[in-house]
This record gives sequence, C-alpha cells and structure tokens, in this order.
Amino acid sequence: MAEKEVSFITDLQGKKTHAILPINVYNQLIALRELVKNTAPLGAHEIYTFSIRNISAKGYPEGTRSKPHFVVLKGSQAVLQPVESVPQNISNIREDLLSNGTLELDPVNNCFVFAKDLKFKSASAAAAIVAGNVRNGLDVWLNREGFTLKESGYGLKKNKRAK
Repeated sequence: MAEKEVSFITDLQGKKTHAILPINVYNQLIALRELVKNTAPLGAHEIYTFSIRNISAKGYPEGTRSKPHFVVLKGSQAVLQPVESVPQNISNIREDLLSNGTLELDPVNNCFVFAKDLKFKSASAAAAIVAGNVRNGLDVWLNREGFTLKESGYGLKKNKRAK
C-alpha cells in the first residue's frame, strides 16, 4: 500500500484524528482483527478438547513440538470403566489416580473428574486415561478450530534419510 493511498483528518492543532483508507485495506484489517480475536492470548495455552461417550476433557500440550507432554485440566472428565483390553500400565495409572484423589467420582454425570491439573508424558497417555482405552492423542485432541494436535504441528517428524 502506497503512503498516498491513506489520507488523514486532523484537528485544529494539526493532530491526526482519523485515517481515510481504501476499502480493500479496511477489509484486510477487519480480517486480521478476526484472526487475532480467535487466537490464544500471549502467555496462555491453546486449549484442546477430547470428547467420548458423553464425557469431555480439556488440556494443552507442553514442552517440545516433536514430543510434547500433555496437561489435562482440573474439571476434565474420564470414563468410569476402561475396556477389558486396556494395557496394564494404563490400568495402573488409573488406579493410582483414584487412590491419590486426582480422579474423583462424579455420580451425577456417571464419570470420574480430575480434581487438579495433571501432566502426562504424552497426549496419548492422557487420552487413554480419559477414554479408558488406547487412543492416538495426536489425533483425538482438537483445538477450537477443529484441528488435531498433529494438524497443529505436534508429534514426531519423520526425517528423510539419504541412502
């Protein structure tokens, strides 16, 4: 945009009070405002949600993009019963979370609820605890625009090696 495309209205002291600009520039500014409005504020984490069987959990990735940890937020829900085929390590983690009070029974909603924020080694571990079965966390956690963690650039990147 050339400087001459913008005109200014000034007050009696010569101070610029208004700008007059072409409509295409105005439309670009409005689009930019909408983009900024739908972006997480600086310092805040982008929240991802995972819903299954009438329960919902929220959290955010933390750490490196290639291998992020995942923090499940207080108030998130987890299913009551894991599937019979759930790996033993997931069963053990769920039992530990129940015994130490991190997961509490919510009889009204027929689920467990996280009593505090909890950091997992991966988004998949967090999803497995929430769902009670094995899940690829990079594929099931969605941000408010509907993008998965993988689509948002998280997860291991395959390097092409020269042969």
